[in-house]
Amino acid sequence: MERNIHYLIIDFLRIFAAILVLLNHFATYAWNSASVAEGSDVAFGFLSAFAGLGAVGVEIFFVISGFVIAMSASGEGGASQALRFARIRATRILPALWLSALVSLAARAFYGEDLSHLLMDFCRSVILSPKGPYIDGVVWSLVVEAVFYLLVIVSILSRFRLSLYDLAKIIGFSSSVYLLIVSGLHLLPPSTRSEEAISMLSRFPFKLLLLQHGVFFAAGMIFSLVKNGGDDHRRMERHAWKVVLLLLFGCMSTAEIFISVERGYAYKFSAVIVWLICMCIMAAGVRHSEFIKFKLSKRHVMIKYIGGISYPIYLNHYSVGMVMVWWLFSLDFPTPVVFVLSMLFVLGLSMAVMWLEKRIQNAIRGGFPKPGAKRDQNGGLESPIGDQQTPRL
Repeated sequence: MERNIHYLIIDFLRIFAAILVLLNHFATYAWNSASVAEGSDVAFGFLSAFAGLGAVGVEIFFVISGFVIAMSASGEGGASQALRFARIRATRILPALWLSALVSLAARAFYGEDLSHLLMDFCRSVILSPKGPYIDGVVWSLVVEAVFYLLVIVSILSRFRLSLYDLAKIIGFSSSVYLLIVSGLHLLPPSTRSEEAISMLSRFPFKLLLLQHGVFFAAGMIFSLVKNGGDDHRRMERHAWKVVLLLLFGCMSTAEIFISVERGYAYKFSAVIVWLICMCIMAAGVRHSEFIKFKLSKRHVMIKYIGGISYPIYLNHYSVGMVMVWWLFSLDFPTPVVFVLSMLFVLGLSMAVMWLEKRIQNAIRGGFPKPGAKRDQNGGLESPIGDQQTPRL
């Protein structure tokens, strides 16, 4: 299975997804407080079309995560490879998270929130605790990612007796059953009982168990296995079944998007269409990766940078952006100026976090020996696992 190929289309999709999530949140910020609002209290009414719809960016990230992790996690199994996988994942995810959590802590403290509560939120965030609340509203998705990584580590520890294909089926089918139940409840006539059931099934533990979003990870994993001809660690079923599963999990993914967008049908269908277009672009981009790489050969560095900064933007736009918008409005700046300055601040902050993150990562990697050529030829987990194939939110 290919592990060291860089798909430029993934970089484009990452930044697009990050911008969608950013606009989704900015569309809900209040002008008179560091909080979310509705109606006349919303700071940027011209972004109303993105409220709710932009959340589909998270689902795009989850599919990318499933795809690149399935591609990078293949190889020899066992405890040493599982530890290596965990170390590389932690090196890629945690430095930016810790830096961004510090910034969010400072921003919320500046706003005047209770420091003792903020410190507890900060601690839960930096260790990716399964129990919130967190210092920033987007950390929950990283906790879900961490659960996915743990399941992949189990597959590696088993020396792929639990293959990546089997893991994708377990995640995808269990999530599909959950989504069928939730979809059925939404189709029932409105009643107190059905609303209570939907409310219960929407709680965070169901996200944590990969029930709500598992189909996205599974779809990405199956797509990776289809692209690379299957899992080499056990006898595979017919290739056509993977395509069937990919279509099934893709259909269930659209169902999850449809029911999760809490706005009118126009917004629900728009979110589904955006997601489907992104998936088609991803499939075409992966299929024609060499052609794209040739056409954009002079812009590789810039494109990789754009893809890389999507993660810091994702981490630094919510709490910091919310406080920044409130503070600028308190200084009586006009709305267009507040919007532009807030965006520029988030971008500049993200660039700074990315700069520091790279240096921390390089220092960490410098403490570990690089894998030798022989190990690479034998299919072990090699350095590209921590390069392009990084499911960074």
